[in-house]
Amino acid sequence: MKLPSQQLQGGDGVRSGGGASLLSHLHGQFAGEGRLDWKRRINVAIGSAEGLVYLHHEVTPHIIHRDIKASNVLLNSDFAPLVADFGFAKLVPEGVHMTTRVKGTLGYLAPEYFMWGKVSGACDVYSFGILLLELVSGHKPIERVPSGAKRTITEWAEPLIARGRLGDLIDQRLRGSFDAAQLARAVECAALCVQGEPDRRPDMRTVVRGDADAVAPAGSKPAEDGGDDEEEEEEDIDDDEVEEYSLMDDKSSKNSGAFGAMPVQTMQDPYAKRFSGNANNAIKI
Repeated sequence: MKLPSQQLQGGDGVRSGGGASLLSHLHGQFAGEGRLDWKRRINVAIGSAEGLVYLHHEVTPHIIHRDIKASNVLLNSDFAPLVADFGFAKLVPEGVHMTTRVKGTLGYLAPEYFMWGKVSGACDVYSFGILLLELVSGHKPIERVPSGAKRTITEWAEPLIARGRLGDLIDQRLRGSFDAAQLARAVECAALCVQGEPDRRPDMRTVVRGDADAVAPAGSKPAEDGGDDEEEEEEDIDDDEVEEYSLMDDKSSKNSGAFGAMPVQTMQDPYAKRFSGNANNAIKI
């Protein structure tokens, strides 16, 4: 994991062209190569979470990134993640709550931030949950369905999780090569992170707490570059666009990419009658 000062510099692997953004490997020019296997995806998730722990808890004042998304996670030649682009970042003294103009990317924004501009570390936690679902599934945070309507990744994933069909969440490009226990933990972690109420989300220390030896580090030699040239189109947003987007799609304004009510079998205390999680429990991916 690179610390923010190193991340802002790009890192040797990124400067030398050995890596690219996570976006390009999931949805862009390298997406067809199959280099982002399950082991690497889990390591990207863990490394990104560790970077957020540093920002939220280990620097003073604390830093809220506000734009965690696939294009802002850079991968070096060993596929180690570097959280990048602090253009929207906020310095927040401990215990201080802020309201600010909404900046970020549709699909990753926490509901309380998207609708009211309330910013806290829980906003980054929510975005990380969306990123984790994206890593597992290979789906974009917002996609168009055949009818032309927009669907969030959480709206797609919710019924599959409700029926216990976690295997159907897996990116088909992995060809069934994944660890089922890690998948279950990753989905539970994502579900906790994207709860609608920010106080019910775990902090990033809770997300990464556990035995680091449970997951082997990334580092296998990547294949040669090449592949599809198509990049994902991301929708950046500021507060002047929030009302227009809400009027265009009332369901999106209500959910803002959240699991409004998603059951996970290992969770006992129902949230909104159907979804719950204990943010004080350690989560191991």
